[in-house]
Amino acid sequence: MLTTLIAATMLTGQSGSVTIKGSDTLLILNQRWAEAYGKSNSNVSISVTGGGSSIGIRAFINRVAEICASSRKMKASEIASARSNRAIANEIPVALDGLAILVHESNPVKSLTMDELRRIYIGQIKNWSELGGPNASITVFSRDSNSGTYGFFQEKVLRNQNWGSQVRFMPSTSEEVREVARTPNGIAYGGVAYFANKKNTKMLPIAPTKGAEPVPPSEEMVRSKKYPIWRYLYYYTNGKPSGATKSFIDFCLSAEGQRIVEQVGYYSVK
Repeated sequence: MLTTLIAATMLTGQSGSVTIKGSDTLLILNQRWAEAYGKSNSNVSISVTGGGSSIGIRAFINRVAEICASSRKMKASEIASARSNRAIANEIPVALDGLAILVHESNPVKSLTMDELRRIYIGQIKNWSELGGPNASITVFSRDSNSGTYGFFQEKVLRNQNWGSQVRFMPSTSEEVREVARTPNGIAYGGVAYFANKKNTKMLPIAPTKGAEPVPPSEEMVRSKKYPIWRYLYYYTNGKPSGATKSFIDFCLSAEGQRIVEQVGYYSVK
């Protein structure tokens, strides 16, 4: 778990502290937003903690964070648990993401269909030769169950089926990248910003159905919803935000804040 405390450097009228807990997918973006916001808000400190969306949601339910960062929507049961603890979930989309599929750059497979991807992760396809690749067992990497990306992938790609017994669960998206980069037969999924231009790897285009044109997770394809594994990234606050929390979120959604989204490698919501 990575925690950073970013204190601002210039004096303005806003003051207070904001704690953000949750999504590893949003961690780098949260840190960049906090640093940029701090340059003109010296009396506001922003504490950013990753670890996974589920950790952020638990913190929200227990009212120990002003902002829950999540790469998936909160479940109805989680919203109800929060409400029972007087935390009213206010959902704010802050960025747009394509959930990318990563393999080793030496892998000759050019693309996958959504059904092939599902069958890899539930354990029905176990060898790259079944997909036009080499005769080699597929080494399958996933985020762990604390991750909102894990939950999103299971719902949208696996169709809520069980994970295959061969899947190796990683504590962070960065770990997934490192493993695929040194595993010629590996495959992983994660936010596009984590996978872009990583050494020894490549992102595969994904076809929504068999026979359809494979689509890359580019900004154009994600915005048009032609890329089949797209999602919003969210902030959750207890009711409408106010004070320093509102000021910070307003910055994240401003033109400057959304430029940072693009710089990090995700896509703006504007």
